[in-house]
Amino acid sequence: MDASEFKEFIFGMLFLKRLSDEFDCKRKEIKREYAHLDEEMVAELLEDPQSYGATFFVPPRARWHEPWLDEDKDGNWVQVPAIKHLKQNIGDMLNKALAAVEDANDALVGVLKNNINFNAIKGKTKIPDQKWKDLIDHFNQPGFVLVNENFEFPDLLGAAYEYLIKFFADSAGKKGGEFYTPAEVVRLLVQLVKPEAGNTIYDPTVGSGGFLIQSYQYVEEQGQDPKDLALYGQDSNGTVWSICNMNLILHNITNFTIENGDTLENPQIVENGQLRKFDRVLANPPFSQNYSRANLEFRNRFWEFCPETGKKADLMFVQHMIASLKTTGRMATIMPHGVLFRGGKEKLIREEMIERDVIEAIISLPSGLFYGTGIPACVLVVNKSKPDELQDKILFINADREYAEGKAQNKLRPEDIEKIDYVFTQKLEYPKYSRLVSKQEIAEEHDYNLNIRRYVDNTPEPEPEDVTAHLMGGIPQAEVIAQAGEFDRFGVDPDRLFEPLRPGYLAFQEAIAQKSAIKTTLEADEHLQNIINGHYDTLESWWQVARDDFAQLGEGKNMPEVRRELLAGLKQQLIPLGVLDEFKSAGVFVNWWQQIRYDLKTIVNTGWHHSLIPDDYLIDEFFRGETKAIEDLESQISAAQGELSEAVESAQEVANYEPDEDETVTVASIKKELKALMDDLKGASGASAKREYERSKAEYDGIIRLEKGVKTLKSKLKEEKTEFEQKLQLKRVGDREIKLEIDQLIEQVQEQLVELDSDNKKDKKKINALTKDKTALEERLKRVDDFMTQSGGQLTQEEAKTLILRKLYDWVKEQLTRYLNVEKRSLIALVEKFWDKYAVSSQELEAEREETLKTLNEYLSKLGYLEL
Repeated sequence: MDASEFKEFIFGMLFLKRLSDEFDCKRKEIKREYAHLDEEMVAELLEDPQSYGATFFVPPRARWHEPWLDEDKDGNWVQVPAIKHLKQNIGDMLNKALAAVEDANDALVGVLKNNINFNAIKGKTKIPDQKWKDLIDHFNQPGFVLVNENFEFPDLLGAAYEYLIKFFADSAGKKGGEFYTPAEVVRLLVQLVKPEAGNTIYDPTVGSGGFLIQSYQYVEEQGQDPKDLALYGQDSNGTVWSICNMNLILHNITNFTIENGDTLENPQIVENGQLRKFDRVLANPPFSQNYSRANLEFRNRFWEFCPETGKKADLMFVQHMIASLKTTGRMATIMPHGVLFRGGKEKLIREEMIERDVIEAIISLPSGLFYGTGIPACVLVVNKSKPDELQDKILFINADREYAEGKAQNKLRPEDIEKIDYVFTQKLEYPKYSRLVSKQEIAEEHDYNLNIRRYVDNTPEPEPEDVTAHLMGGIPQAEVIAQAGEFDRFGVDPDRLFEPLRPGYLAFQEAIAQKSAIKTTLEADEHLQNIINGHYDTLESWWQVARDDFAQLGEGKNMPEVRRELLAGLKQQLIPLGVLDEFKSAGVFVNWWQQIRYDLKTIVNTGWHHSLIPDDYLIDEFFRGETKAIEDLESQISAAQGELSEAVESAQEVANYEPDEDETVTVASIKKELKALMDDLKGASGASAKREYERSKAEYDGIIRLEKGVKTLKSKLKEEKTEFEQKLQLKRVGDREIKLEIDQLIEQVQEQLVELDSDNKKDKKKINALTKDKTALEERLKRVDDFMTQSGGQLTQEEAKTLILRKLYDWVKEQLTRYLNVEKRSLIALVEKFWDKYAVSSQELEAEREETLKTLNEYLSKLGYLEL
């Protein structure tokens, strides 16, 4: 089944389990609170939805762990198993469970039962019960209780849900665009409108809710209260609308209203009979679709109507969004480029927007960012209260050349987002990137055409070509001088690479006889290495402050404050080094922050938890001896297996064994051949047969010995690994649980021993076995005690903090290395371009051609085809 088909089943099961687990948790709390009341009254309170407050009420038939009574067709009451124990008719039972949850909670009306159908027919058959049982069993895993108390940070389940949505969007390909906008694009639009606590935020084509959730997270990042936001959205697809509701709930977001319906035809978020107005509007409407004018409600929101056919409803969505904005509101939406220059009614709508002076910026994005379409798109930023200095002006940003290439689709990098946001916020003008354009120029010189390239043409300058160099050879000195800034960034002297050839022209140094030598020469350059090392020294200096800030998380400092300080500090120290500009310096930090943000949430909420420490760090710190012993054993096994392979080859010759064409010679097959040969020779007479027998037996015995040696080593390796894994676990979580488990086993053995009679022969055998088990358990207990004593015991909070901070530093260093390598590769590519253009002159090519023709003619002459 395609991921796009089964996504609602996974989401539905996850949601049902989460609600049931939260309900069970609240149920226990109610029992404790009212323990002083009689049982009947407590039972009544437990089945009253009002008792559960903000927790969703889960009716009996939807409870994961609790069986319930149902009336059969004969009027008899029968017990129905809990969801976790369902074995038959499971699809129908799950559907009814979801319906019961929806019926019991007004906030879920319409969300579940009409959008998730576990009895769906796929192909010609209904999904079998065993498939549903397998899925239920997955959620039945021990400890798999989906309540916040079990999570390293409260919205962990929301993060997992986002991961799933992206996975399903990736798998669904073109269909993924119906419910998911790439997180990087969402982040860009959110940063452009900068939501604040107290805002109302609206997405008219809400999909799975990405814009609303990232707005919530953005406000939280700024150190404001995200619970002071009111989130609204609408989507025409019932299943997607359902996913959005579940997504918000699993992110612990409660103040939201999401409606199901076509926003153009029937906007459902209204107030006093009019469209509701919002502080921020964010959207990625479906590109280029048709609509029906006859079905439109609230027609006063449109000042012009686009053609109903020809897939031109884009500006209808824009007009709806503008009509939904407060007078102080701001919006950002994704649009296809066609809306910027098409004629007819779309031109009239553009004219009105320009005359009303509501467009703050138009930003061109790279192609291939979105699911299902490779066409480039743009961002339209609308501001109904533009500052005085921006009156009658529009900022154009052409960012379509700055992105990371991907296999399936392209991606905005953190530095791309930072650059767009910074230029937009500061209203800066950069050549070939951004420009403020007056309304007069747009109207009079371009007839209201908003095609971005008319105002910001970012076409690269033509590559310079020196005809003399192409003909005569040599590298134009002027072209090398023009790139002096690139060499200076890394402190590289071009004289290391080039030498004078003739006035105005250079040649590669003699040491650079091949193109591959360029990379080797540059990477070995002392000045370049010093520049790179200087960045790492700077990072180390910055980390001394950053480490202290992280160490104070949860002890007074909050994440937004730490983020602001560290980002500013890193940029301040990296930019002066001259290799990474302010946006790439920010990219180092933002990439890293995205990588560690869940770790930081865990630190704030749970402390320096051992789960944040990869095994590699624990091993490097505490278990180098054990890993060395395991590596030595693995080497011994490898050597022994090599000897065994050689012995098998030798035995194959002795046995004169010719395997079949498709047969693989194994240890077992060669032993079988040798045994058969020995059996044949055993009764034979004569010195030759005797020698052959002895030789075969020696080979056989050698293989047996080597095979036994490999087996012994593997057994020892298994023991070592088992013991090592136990030590690793003891270091992480301590010995309390394992000692409790061993003590319980010893106690059970002791209880059995007490019941046995040592004078009874039958019992005596059992006593010996149990005594042996008891001794083994006591020895195991002693090994645990010895290890805890010798190793310094369980990982302390301070040790955990040290290792987690080391990991965070290693990760930021990896990001810096990645960015520096990109810049270094660009310098290498620059020099390699000189090689590609000028290393071989046309004269050399001509001479080579003449030499080749001369050789060819000599061959033809010898063959009699040509007279010289």
